[in-house]
Amino acid sequence: MVETIATTKEQIHRAASRLFRESGFHAASVRDIAESVGIQGGSLYAHVQKKDDLLWDIVNDAADRFFAALKPIVDSDFGIMQKLRQAIIAHVEVITSNLDAAAVYTVEWRHLPPERRSAFTQRRDEYELPFRSLVSQAIQERFIAATDAARATLFILSCLNYVFTWYRLDGRMSPEEVGVMLADYVFDGLRRRTV
Repeated sequence: MVETIATTKEQIHRAASRLFRESGFHAASVRDIAESVGIQGGSLYAHVQKKDDLLWDIVNDAADRFFAALKPIVDSDFGIMQKLRQAIIAHVEVITSNLDAAAVYTVEWRHLPPERRSAFTQRRDEYELPFRSLVSQAIQERFIAATDAARATLFILSCLNYVFTWYRLDGRMSPEEVGVMLADYVFDGLRRRTV
Protein backbone atom coordinates (compact mmCIF):
# COMPACT_ATOMS: atom_id res chain seq x y z
CA MET A 1 0.00 0.00 0.00
CA VAL A 2 2.80 2.44 0.89
CA GLU A 3 4.51 1.69 -2.43
CA THR A 4 1.31 2.54 -4.36
CA ILE A 5 0.88 5.84 -2.47
CA ALA A 6 4.51 6.81 -3.12
CA THR A 7 4.14 5.96 -6.81
CA THR A 8 0.92 7.95 -7.09
CA LYS A 9 2.50 10.89 -5.29
CA GLU A 10 5.47 10.80 -7.68
CA GLN A 11 3.05 10.73 -10.63
CA ILE A 12 1.20 13.70 -9.16
CA HIS A 13 4.47 15.64 -8.78
CA ARG A 14 5.49 14.86 -12.37
CA ALA A 15 2.07 15.85 -13.70
CA ALA A 16 1.98 19.03 -11.63
CA SER A 17 5.49 19.98 -12.74
CA ARG A 18 4.54 19.51 -16.39
CA LEU A 19 1.28 21.44 -16.06
CA PHE A 20 2.85 24.25 -14.01
CA ARG A 21 5.52 24.56 -16.69
CA GLU A 22 3.10 24.46 -19.61
CA SER A 23 0.26 26.56 -18.22
CA GLY A 24 1.67 28.34 -15.21
CA PHE A 25 0.87 27.66 -11.57
CA HIS A 26 -2.37 29.64 -11.47
CA ALA A 27 -3.77 28.26 -14.72
CA ALA A 28 -3.12 24.59 -13.86
CA SER A 29 -6.07 23.34 -11.86
CA VAL A 30 -6.23 20.53 -9.32
CA ARG A 31 -8.68 18.82 -11.68
CA ASP A 32 -6.14 19.07 -14.55
CA ILE A 33 -3.45 17.51 -12.38
CA ALA A 34 -5.75 14.71 -11.20
CA GLU A 35 -6.96 13.96 -14.74
CA SER A 36 -3.37 13.83 -15.95
CA VAL A 37 -2.64 11.12 -13.38
CA GLY A 38 -5.93 9.32 -14.04
CA ILE A 39 -7.63 9.94 -10.69
CA GLN A 40 -10.64 11.98 -9.60
CA GLY A 41 -10.02 15.57 -8.54
CA GLY A 42 -11.10 14.85 -4.97
CA SER A 43 -8.80 11.82 -4.79
CA LEU A 44 -5.81 14.10 -5.25
CA TYR A 45 -6.37 15.39 -1.72
CA ALA A 46 -5.54 11.95 -0.32
CA HIS A 47 -1.98 12.65 -1.49
CA VAL A 48 -1.60 16.42 -1.10
CA GLN A 49 -3.51 18.97 0.98
CA LYS A 50 -3.50 21.84 -1.52
CA LYS A 51 -1.97 22.96 -4.79
CA ASP A 52 0.45 25.28 -2.94
CA ASP A 53 1.89 22.19 -1.25
CA LEU A 54 2.63 20.64 -4.64
CA LEU A 55 4.50 23.76 -5.74
CA TRP A 56 6.44 23.79 -2.46
CA ASP A 57 7.35 20.11 -2.79
CA ILE A 58 8.49 20.52 -6.40
CA VAL A 59 10.76 23.51 -5.76
CA ASN A 60 12.20 21.93 -2.61
CA ASP A 61 12.90 18.62 -4.35
CA ALA A 62 14.68 20.53 -7.12
CA ALA A 63 16.67 22.53 -4.55
CA ASP A 64 17.67 19.28 -2.84
CA ARG A 65 18.98 17.93 -6.16
CA PHE A 66 21.01 21.11 -6.79
CA PHE A 67 22.56 20.93 -3.31
CA ALA A 68 23.30 17.21 -3.64
CA ALA A 69 25.06 17.77 -6.97
CA LEU A 70 27.16 20.71 -5.78
CA LYS A 71 28.31 19.51 -2.35
CA PRO A 72 30.71 16.73 -3.44
CA ILE A 73 32.30 19.08 -5.97
CA VAL A 74 32.86 21.82 -3.41
CA ASP A 75 34.25 19.24 -0.95
CA SER A 76 36.55 17.65 -3.56
CA ASP A 77 40.30 18.08 -3.94
CA PHE A 78 39.95 19.42 -7.48
CA GLY A 79 41.63 22.69 -8.41
CA ILE A 80 39.39 25.74 -8.39
CA MET A 81 38.76 25.89 -12.14
CA GLN A 82 37.97 22.19 -12.30
CA LYS A 83 35.55 22.63 -9.37
CA LEU A 84 33.86 25.56 -11.05
CA ARG A 85 33.63 23.72 -14.39
CA GLN A 86 32.23 20.61 -12.66
CA ALA A 87 29.75 22.77 -10.72
CA ILE A 88 28.45 24.23 -13.99
CA ILE A 89 28.14 20.79 -15.57
CA ALA A 90 26.40 19.37 -12.48
CA HIS A 91 23.96 22.30 -12.41
CA VAL A 92 23.05 21.69 -16.04
CA GLU A 93 22.67 17.96 -15.40
CA VAL A 94 20.21 18.65 -12.56
CA ILE A 95 18.18 20.89 -14.87
CA THR A 96 18.16 18.41 -17.74
CA SER A 97 17.29 15.48 -15.49
CA ASN A 98 13.83 17.01 -14.94
CA LEU A 99 13.12 19.91 -17.28
CA ASP A 100 9.62 20.46 -15.94
CA ALA A 101 10.75 20.70 -12.32
CA ALA A 102 13.64 22.96 -13.37
CA ALA A 103 11.18 25.33 -15.06
CA VAL A 104 9.01 25.39 -11.95
CA TYR A 105 12.07 25.98 -9.76
CA THR A 106 13.28 28.82 -11.98
CA VAL A 107 9.99 30.56 -12.78
CA GLU A 108 6.94 29.38 -10.86
CA TRP A 109 8.40 29.62 -7.33
CA ARG A 110 7.25 33.24 -7.25
CA HIS A 111 3.68 31.97 -6.76
CA LEU A 112 4.50 30.47 -3.38
CA PRO A 113 2.72 32.08 -0.42
CA PRO A 114 4.88 34.83 1.18
CA GLU A 115 6.36 32.76 4.02
CA ARG A 116 7.25 29.86 1.72
CA ARG A 117 8.54 32.25 -0.93
CA SER A 118 10.85 33.73 1.70
CA ALA A 119 12.03 30.26 2.77
CA PHE A 120 12.62 29.28 -0.86
CA THR A 121 14.60 32.48 -1.53
CA GLN A 122 16.75 31.69 1.50
CA ARG A 123 17.43 28.16 0.20
CA ARG A 124 18.30 29.50 -3.23
CA ASP A 125 20.67 32.02 -1.66
CA GLU A 126 22.26 29.22 0.41
CA TYR A 127 22.89 27.30 -2.80
CA GLU A 128 24.44 30.35 -4.46
CA LEU A 129 26.91 30.91 -1.58
CA PRO A 130 29.24 27.97 -2.29
CA PHE A 131 28.96 28.71 -6.02
CA ARG A 132 29.92 32.32 -5.31
CA SER A 133 32.77 31.12 -3.12
CA LEU A 134 34.15 29.12 -6.05
CA VAL A 135 33.86 32.16 -8.33
CA SER A 136 35.50 34.37 -5.69
CA GLN A 137 38.41 31.97 -5.34
CA ALA A 138 38.82 31.81 -9.13
CA ILE A 139 38.94 35.62 -9.19
CA GLN A 140 41.46 35.75 -6.34
CA GLU A 141 43.66 33.18 -8.07
CA ARG A 142 43.39 35.28 -11.25
CA PHE A 143 41.83 32.51 -13.35
CA ILE A 144 38.86 34.66 -14.37
CA ALA A 145 38.78 38.37 -15.10
CA ALA A 146 35.56 39.24 -13.27
CA THR A 147 35.96 41.66 -10.38
CA ASP A 148 32.65 41.08 -8.57
CA ALA A 149 32.00 37.49 -7.47
CA ALA A 150 28.31 38.11 -6.72
CA ARG A 151 27.60 39.52 -10.19
CA ALA A 152 29.74 36.90 -11.91
CA THR A 153 27.86 34.15 -10.05
CA LEU A 154 24.52 35.70 -11.01
CA PHE A 155 25.67 35.82 -14.64
CA ILE A 156 26.75 32.15 -14.61
CA LEU A 157 23.62 30.83 -12.91
CA SER A 158 21.37 32.96 -15.12
CA CYS A 159 23.03 31.45 -18.20
CA LEU A 160 22.46 27.96 -16.85
CA ASN A 161 18.99 28.21 -15.32
CA TYR A 162 17.16 28.80 -18.58
CA VAL A 163 18.55 25.71 -20.30
CA PHE A 164 15.10 24.19 -19.72
CA THR A 165 13.70 26.55 -22.39
CA TRP A 166 15.70 25.07 -25.24
CA TYR A 167 17.24 21.73 -24.22
CA ARG A 168 15.59 18.63 -25.68
CA LEU A 169 16.16 15.14 -24.28
CA ASP A 170 16.07 13.76 -27.82
CA GLY A 171 18.43 16.46 -29.11
CA ARG A 172 21.95 15.98 -30.41
CA MET A 173 23.76 16.96 -27.18
CA SER A 174 23.89 15.09 -23.88
CA PRO A 175 23.42 17.02 -20.64
CA GLU A 176 27.16 16.77 -19.98
CA GLU A 177 27.97 18.11 -23.46
CA VAL A 178 25.66 21.06 -22.85
CA GLY A 179 27.32 21.70 -19.48
CA VAL A 180 30.80 21.57 -21.05
CA MET A 181 29.71 23.89 -23.86
CA LEU A 182 28.25 26.41 -21.41
CA ALA A 183 31.32 26.22 -19.16
CA ASP A 184 33.48 26.91 -22.22
CA TYR A 185 31.29 29.88 -23.16
CA VAL A 186 31.41 31.24 -19.60
CA PHE A 187 35.17 30.91 -19.25
CA ASP A 188 36.33 31.55 -22.81
CA GLY A 189 33.54 33.73 -24.16
CA LEU A 190 32.27 33.69 -27.71
CA ARG A 191 34.88 36.06 -29.11
CA ARG A 192 37.06 34.71 -31.90
CA ARG A 193 40.66 34.58 -30.69
CA THR A 194 42.35 34.63 -34.10
CA VAL A 195 41.50 36.43 -37.31
